[in-house]
Amino acid sequence: MGKGTLNNFDLDKFKRILGLRELFLKMILPLKFPIILNIEPTNRCNLSCTICPRRFSIRKIVDMDWQIFEKIAVEVARNGPILKIFLQKDGEPLLFPKIGEMVSCLKSLNAAKNVSIISNGTMLNPDLFISLSKAGLDDLIISIDAVEPNSYFGLKGRDCFDQVRRNFLEAAKLKKEMRLTNPRLKARMVERKGRGAETEEFRKIWYSVADAVDITPYHTWMDSVNDYRVYETNKERYPCSLLWYTGIINSDQTVSPCCIDYDCKGVLGKIDSGGFSAIWNGKNLRKLRMRHLLEEYSRTKICEYCQYWLIKENLKCWLKRKYRVKW
Repeated sequence: MGKGTLNNFDLDKFKRILGLRELFLKMILPLKFPIILNIEPTNRCNLSCTICPRRFSIRKIVDMDWQIFEKIAVEVARNGPILKIFLQKDGEPLLFPKIGEMVSCLKSLNAAKNVSIISNGTMLNPDLFISLSKAGLDDLIISIDAVEPNSYFGLKGRDCFDQVRRNFLEAAKLKKEMRLTNPRLKARMVERKGRGAETEEFRKIWYSVADAVDITPYHTWMDSVNDYRVYETNKERYPCSLLWYTGIINSDQTVSPCCIDYDCKGVLGKIDSGGFSAIWNGKNLRKLRMRHLLEEYSRTKICEYCQYWLIKENLKCWLKRKYRVKW
């Protein structure tokens, strides 16, 4: 099997087809601590993407307080190592001045088996790439999303296509020349309706350069952006499984129920003396989970129009039996 074939191989899709992901979750749920955690270094961003609702957000721009981050890191390590930590949510993580130190802290504490960053790539330079590698970053996912400048500009709102492409190529070259084993460099594109040919061209362009090509499903951020989804959307609704295994800590120390809460309207609590665990196991999240099990989605503002559940695992029947919820 050649490198191109490996890079086009969608492991997550393979797991979903075989039902391995659902089986794994049924074996471990419920959890006293999430296996995946998003920690947002900052909600600042230097792009204005048309497929991102951030431009509508009324959130105050905040960088995460370093002492709070250290406190979170220690707590995660005490409950870990968890499966994965994403240093990202609504902002561009490479704008955070101590992003390398964040990675290093998490890795030194063995807080997670995998520490990942999702970036737009505009701020990536050789020195930063090397520092992230030395810090122990496992995955660096660059959202390129286009194959030529005009398409990129229409999508991102800035003329940065050549810059991002150059930054990625320089990082890949450095990794090869210095024989670095990490981070895995992944080129990402959001799959959109009517863009099938562009998606395939994107694969061809990056499969021999990147360690992996990541084609990710489009979603509408609670109907706040135009609908360009290419997957089936008329399914009968089921509970969002993310509520049972993924945690979100915003840059202002608040905790959201999921990564789609871009305006922090569904905040469950704020990191304080009780830490994240108190919120994860607290009454607000328990109440939200039960509303999903009772199919009372409209009682929660961020869930009423959300359709992110469509690309997540359907554990409806199993969860209802697990929690003894009547049909």
